[in-house]
Order: sequence, then C-alpha cells, then structure tokens
Amino acid sequence: MSKMLSSWKEIAHFFGKGVRTVQRWEKTLDLPIHRPPGAPSNVVLARTSDLEEWMHRGPVSRAELDGLPVTGAAGSIASLAGLEGEVAYLAEIAGTTMPVSDTSASSEDRVSALIDVIAEVNSRLSQRSAVRAA
Repeated sequence: MSKMLSSWKEIAHFFGKGVRTVQRWEKTLDLPIHRPPGAPSNVVLARTSDLEEWMHRGPVSRAELDGLPVTGAAGSIASLAGLEGEVAYLAEIAGTTMPVSDTSASSEDRVSALIDVIAEVNSRLSQRSAVRAA
C-alpha cells in the first residue's frame, strides 16, 4: 500500500538522503513530486509507490526527457561515455583499435585518450584518401 509523504523532510528520509539532495533530484532527475493547486510552492506531496517506481526505472534527467543536451557532471560523464562509444566505432572503421577506457580514470585522462585515438583515426583515413586519389 502506498503511503503519502507530505514534506521534503519525509521524502528525504524515505531515500535516506538530505532535503537539498531530493530537491535537486526533483529539478534535475524528474523525481515525482506533486504540488497541490493553489497551495504555497513549498507544499509538496509524493506517493511512496511513485518514488519506488522512479528508483527502479532509474533516474532520467528532465533534459533527457525533453530531448535536450544534458549538462552538469552527470551529463558530462554520460556524454563522455557516449563519445567514447562513437570514437570506438570510428576506430573500428579506420582499422585501428581503441584502448579499453578506464572509467575510473579522470575525465581529463579519458578525453586525452580520445584525442589520441581521433588523431590516429584521422591519420589512417587521410592515408586512405591519399591512396585513392593517386
């Protein structure tokens, strides 16, 4: 049976997090919070069943739902992982290999590795173009 939570403090306690964290989740990860019409903006309601469903489906940012580019740290990491996948595909087409990315490495190190692979792919594709032109 679903229980109705009626404050940020109750919602935060449900997740075992702080109030500011769950408020941020509402803004950035589409946490299912309801505001009664005509009530002050600080009045919030949430059903535990909605919150549990949100947890199990995995948080999705509002930007992702709206089809907008994702920004911030989480968006940057997701974008970096996507870019690594694209570069790996290009490396395969160019006949080179891309080292397996170490997700525990810093973003700077991962970007540096991507730059090296892109340079190698560019070089190989340029060589192919030169051979075809000759």
